[in-house]
Amino acid sequence: MATKKPNRPQLALGYKMVLRVVARYRFITFNQLRAALGAMSYAQAKTMLFDLFKHGFVERLIVTKASRRINFIQVFALSRHGAGQLVLESGLNRIFYIKASDKRSTMFLEHTILINDFRICLENAERATKAFRLESWKQTRQEVKVVINQTL
Repeated sequence: MATKKPNRPQLALGYKMVLRVVARYRFITFNQLRAALGAMSYAQAKTMLFDLFKHGFVERLIVTKASRRINFIQVFALSRHGAGQLVLESGLNRIFYIKASDKRSTMFLEHTILINDFRICLENAERATKAFRLESWKQTRQEVKVVINQTL
């Protein structure tokens, strides 16, 4: 007897947009999602990412930092199901996704979060000022290559 797959809901437009943002940055936090989309509250970003996590579209990683008091950051990445959903809707292939069993080091995730913070700030400055245009962003393990054209 075949096992029945869980019934996953159809995604609303806002959730599809969130999936695209997660795919764009690969690893993202609540605050980064809020900053990348602009007009979204922290509570909305948190609710949307948790809904996507609950239905299997994204995976959650916990970054713990031991200092005076222990604190943690929740980081989200596309799951295989979320990547499949984007492939169906956009026709793109080769979308990065993470398996639930994959582990990332705290240092890797902190570094990635900081790079994403810079990228989001750069993209928001581009939209706000129109003084430059971000032509390309290419990130490898060793470096980040950014091409900016001044429009003044």
